[in-house]
Amino acid sequence: MGWRDYRLGFIGASRRHRFAEPSTVSGWNRVLAPGFKFFIHPEAPLHRIEDAEGRVLLVIGDVLVAHGRHQLDELLIRVAAGEREPLDDLSGRFALAVLDGDEGRIMHDPLGSQALFRTLGPEPVVSSHSSLIAACDGLAVSPRLTRYMATDEYRARTTRFLPGDLSLYEEIVHLVPNNELDLRTGRTHRYWPRESIPPSSFEDLVEVWDGYFQAYAGFLQRHYRPVIGLTGGLDSRAVIATLHSMGVDAHYITWDKMPEDEAVRIPRLAGHLGGRHSWVCMDERPTGTEIDEIRQAARSATGLTRGTPLLPAQIAQVVSSRDLFVKGLGGEVMRGPFNSRVKAHLPSDDHESLAYALYAGKIRLTAGAEYAKTTRAAIRGYLERANYGADLHGADAGDLIYWEQRMGTWTAIQHAEFSVVVNSHSAMNSRKLFSTAWGLPDEERFGPALLHRLIERYDSELAAL
Repeated sequence: MGWRDYRLGFIGASRRHRFAEPSTVSGWNRVLAPGFKFFIHPEAPLHRIEDAEGRVLLVIGDVLVAHGRHQLDELLIRVAAGEREPLDDLSGRFALAVLDGDEGRIMHDPLGSQALFRTLGPEPVVSSHSSLIAACDGLAVSPRLTRYMATDEYRARTTRFLPGDLSLYEEIVHLVPNNELDLRTGRTHRYWPRESIPPSSFEDLVEVWDGYFQAYAGFLQRHYRPVIGLTGGLDSRAVIATLHSMGVDAHYITWDKMPEDEAVRIPRLAGHLGGRHSWVCMDERPTGTEIDEIRQAARSATGLTRGTPLLPAQIAQVVSSRDLFVKGLGGEVMRGPFNSRVKAHLPSDDHESLAYALYAGKIRLTAGAEYAKTTRAAIRGYLERANYGADLHGADAGDLIYWEQRMGTWTAIQHAEFSVVVNSHSAMNSRKLFSTAWGLPDEERFGPALLHRLIERYDSELAAL
């Protein structure tokens, strides 16, 4: 294996579990606890502590305290003791394991931007990559799901990702955000939402947003050289306006595949921000041995669901391994375009039909019976494993399904794809940020005006460009 293979990744299991191909992770850092073993890529950030009761806590990836004044270890020790409220103060891109003898639980950052795959059944194997589990345990790609990806209906999707929590391996699924996994029984438990979303105002949102980004700006300045995608879109501009106002100097990158009316605005935006700006030409196809290695590593990193990606190889031409790519993701969770009140024609009380409609979109109107059957079966499994039968405390199922089915799968795979050449984060990654936005009156929350108001608050000139 090359150093790019499953870069920043990990795999863990019970110490009783024997990998069929342990050579896959030879040379990785090995972490042992009484009942568990983890193999962690040498470049992956790792934070390990032990509490007074002897429980071992592993945080794999980037983690920061995004809200409040508590110290990270204080919050982690409270999580180890069974509290889940402290998780709402954390952000980054991470997996968090609490190991207590033969008992253990694992969870991840709010959006699930750190992909967390697991095998079905008791004593699951957990990993950052589905294909890493498959490589270590000798599992084969599912012919059934391969055929599904080849259907006209799937190929007609603008944004392609498997339905529900599926991977391309029958035995492996995603852990859904807001749920934790019992590492002994293999069962999942939903820990958020814990209470009803209280009403909020735009001023409340600004307070939470400002505190969150102050903490995030400090984290970036201490640890990374930030790279941000510069587009005409509101999500990325809201992040850029906020971080720029807080003194974060970033390298801005723009893809050339965008509508012409958006592309013509980029030079003005870049000129206003100053600093370094690079264009990535999507039509250029770099070649060479290193490019082939990047593309093959990206193919495995994405669980074979995105072909042999070229984008990481293109990005590699303008970034370095010390950079961190800040993606403008999470804004749609705030703005709620999939909220059932926005899509009032869809059923809000039938979670299966709602999730199917949100996943399949207009394709469902002409889809064949086999596509509908396979997609609905995947969604039923997802809803069960994501514990939609639990008390959701009045949260809109459309909001949760968008967050947990799309952000926790498609977005997580995007991050895994980029990790081959550069670490990346979802910029808006906070339960407190989302819940405050969800408490706004509908007329303030829904639509693009919400983020535009935030841009104006931090950089009125950027808002006008």
